[in-house]
Amino acid sequence: MYNLTRSLALATIATSLMMVGCNKDIRHSHKGRIDPTYTTKGEMRDERISPVALIEFSDQAPQTFSRRINETPHVRKINGPITVILGDINNKTGIVSSTDFEMMTQRLRSNLLASQYMRDRIKFVENRARMRRLKARELGVPESEIPEPKYDINTSFFLNGDMFRVGRGKTNLYYMQVQLTHAASNEIVFNDRFDIKQIEVK
Repeated sequence: MYNLTRSLALATIATSLMMVGCNKDIRHSHKGRIDPTYTTKGEMRDERISPVALIEFSDQAPQTFSRRINETPHVRKINGPITVILGDINNKTGIVSSTDFEMMTQRLRSNLLASQYMRDRIKFVENRARMRRLKARELGVPESEIPEPKYDINTSFFLNGDMFRVGRGKTNLYYMQVQLTHAASNEIVFNDRFDIKQIEVK
């Protein structure tokens, strides 16, 4: 975990050092669509967490997830696939929309599902509240009439996210983490975190 966080921090520093050159290229050479890994001048002036940081985290966290998932005793003793339910986003930043973090967790899930091994081992499902709303809307009935889906809590896990911000003047420290929690025991079986410090650039 330390190596992952350290490497992400170094990547962030490197990105910061390259921002001036990248922004110059964007301003003079690009119109319309640009590379998602570029940090634009407009983003540098925004105190919210950089979209590039969200992309970095959602790209690198699955590597740790894939490696550690089968090291978990709760998972190793399960014959067959496990069910991972996309849970809650605990957004305590005060200034960043939860939609930004939902994008990150969805991207993380997509990266996991890109692996054939993960597709064979993990079945991802949406949380119940979201699916009840969708089914009620499409069927034209009250949500109370939609039956609850049934999961085996012994083979099910919740993937939750926590996002925090510590602000000091024009500088913001962001802390992001994702946790995989066993539904039956409430034990946290996987946790990955990412720290990033940003300063607003005029």
